[in-house]
Order: sequence, then C-alpha cells, then structure tokens
Amino acid sequence: MTFSFNRDITHAQTLPARLYTDPVYFALEEEKIFGRTWQLVGKVADLAETGSFVTAQIGDEAIVLVRDGDTFRGFHNICLHRAGPVAEGCGKRQSLQCRYHGWTYRLDGSLLRAPEMEGTAGFDPEAMRLMPVQVAAWGPLLFANLDLKAPPLMEFLEGIPERTAVFRPEAMQYVMRKSWMVECNWKVYVDNYLEGYHLPMVHPGLMRELDYDAYRVEPHRYWSLQHAPLRQGHGPERKYVPKGEGDDAQYYWLFPNVMLNIYQGQMQTNVVIPHGHNRCEVVFEWFAVEPPSDAAHDPQWTALIAFSDEIQDEDITICERVQQNLRSRVYDRGRYSALRENGVHHFHGLLHEFLT
Repeated sequence: MTFSFNRDITHAQTLPARLYTDPVYFALEEEKIFGRTWQLVGKVADLAETGSFVTAQIGDEAIVLVRDGDTFRGFHNICLHRAGPVAEGCGKRQSLQCRYHGWTYRLDGSLLRAPEMEGTAGFDPEAMRLMPVQVAAWGPLLFANLDLKAPPLMEFLEGIPERTAVFRPEAMQYVMRKSWMVECNWKVYVDNYLEGYHLPMVHPGLMRELDYDAYRVEPHRYWSLQHAPLRQGHGPERKYVPKGEGDDAQYYWLFPNVMLNIYQGQMQTNVVIPHGHNRCEVVFEWFAVEPPSDAAHDPQWTALIAFSDEIQDEDITICERVQQNLRSRVYDRGRYSALRENGVHHFHGLLHEFLT
C-alpha cells in the first residue's frame, strides 16, 4: 500500500492515480486519516445550554456531542449493550437514552440505568461508560477527533487563532449553509483548493478580483494559508472592493479536509466529506460578525452567494473531469509547479506521512 514521495518539490511527482480511484486506498484513509484528525462537526451555538446535544458522522463512525455544564463532551453514539444509538438528531436532554432497549447515560457518559439486567453475572453499572472522543471549540466551530491520543486542537491549529484574531471569529454568528455532491475523490477537490495556479483558466471572475502575481501559499505543520491580496481599483463590476492595507482574502486549509475562507468581516467554512472513493460532498457554511437579518433577501449577501456559487460550479466542472481522466490507462503521475503548487505538495506529504 506504500507509494513513493519526494519532499523536494522540484524533483517530486504527484500522487499515483490509484490513490484517487482505488477503493482499497479509501478504506485505508478512513482508518489512518479520518480516524486520527480533527474534523469540523458542528457549531458552538448548537450547544448553548447544559443538555444540548448534536449528532454527527466521521466516516462510518457516529458520534454525539453534548454540553455538560461548562464542558463540551463527545462520545461514540453507540450503546454499550448491543450497539444501539444513544441520540438522534439534535435537541436538549439531561441524559442520553438508547433507542433500542432504553439504557440511559448521564451527560458525562456514565451509565445511569440499565433495565432488567438483574441476574446478569458480573454486571457492574458503575464500570460502564460511553466510549469518548475528543471535542474542542474554536470561534463558532466545534471539532471532534476519534483518536484520544491525537494532539489537542489548539496544537493542531498552531498560530491560526492569533493570526485571525483581527477578524473576531469568536463573535461570528451562523448565517447559512449550502452543499454540493461532487463526482470526484475527496482529494481531487482538496488538491484544487490548495493552489491558485488554475485561477487564470478556471475562474475568470475571481481572477479579476485577486492580485494573481502576489498570490502565495504558506505551509505549516498541519495546515496551510493561501494569501490572496485583492486587486486594487473600484468599479461596478467588482465583487470585493479593497477597504485598506492588509485587506486580503485568507484561505486556511486544515489537514485533511477543512477550509476556512476569511475576508471582509465574514468566514466561510468548506468541509469535504468523502462518500466512497469517487464521490464527495462539499458543505459550505457562512458566518459573520454582523449577520444579515435575512441573507436570502439581503442584496450584499445574495451577490456574495451568487459569486461563490459561480466559483463552486467552475471548480466542480474541472474536478469531475479530472476524476474521469485519472481512470485513464495512460495517466499515472504528473509533476508539480514548484512556483504555484507547494500547497498541494504539502498536502501530499501529509497523506504520505499518515498512510505509510
């Protein structure tokens, strides 16, 4: 299952095509990548009060997140009895109860009640607790990690909270959500996100907004940042009008599949969720410090969303065509642009690290 990877981008080849087309590699990614990394699974606002809970999925693993006093807790959504679910959807309860046989757990995961277990030899309710997952918050976002030995979220984010403090993410409120199903491997979509090299050919509208010559990618341990300065100038055709020095779009990517796009008072999250080896779902959510009362009828937001949809449609078209071509008998590996694709190379290096 191994593959070669050269950490010198000037000599490196891109990933073998089989990593995008072979379901065996996808099964390995579920275990070694999605089972060990921080995943964006919800919003802090959903757990505003004690007893608030939300359910989520990380790959095939169902989880539930709860608020217990001032503490966020996370558990596998699996009853210890015969694997029934202890929560459905979202809501507010002071306990978690299995929908199968009624076993009930406290918000700290300890077993409160197990009906009709009298006479079962060696059964000790005090020793039974729901299986935990790590959970942590940053700004308006909730993250979870199935790996209890994984580094904490703040170590994973390493520097992002400080760099984004000027945008006040902790004050941002949820605005809206959109999602797309894309007929490509999740890594094809992430590859595409991590470089501005395709802007001139794929995104003519976005190209007019950004200073392409100044576009650069800054890799870190588990994330990278794309600096995309806005092009100077005004006009009725402009979607983003520069408001001052340092007013650029910042595109953060968190390994393996989370993007945070921050610009001009708002943040857009993108999560790429695999649905098998050749299909993924891309979920967009918008947050703002000053959210509109009705985004669907706010002129500024409808224009913003329409432009985002235009860019997304362009990305989907090229990503789906790339996925088709990766199945060709004549293509296996390519070469990186050392000037423009260091973000993609960084991603592939992390894939190699986790998979091999």
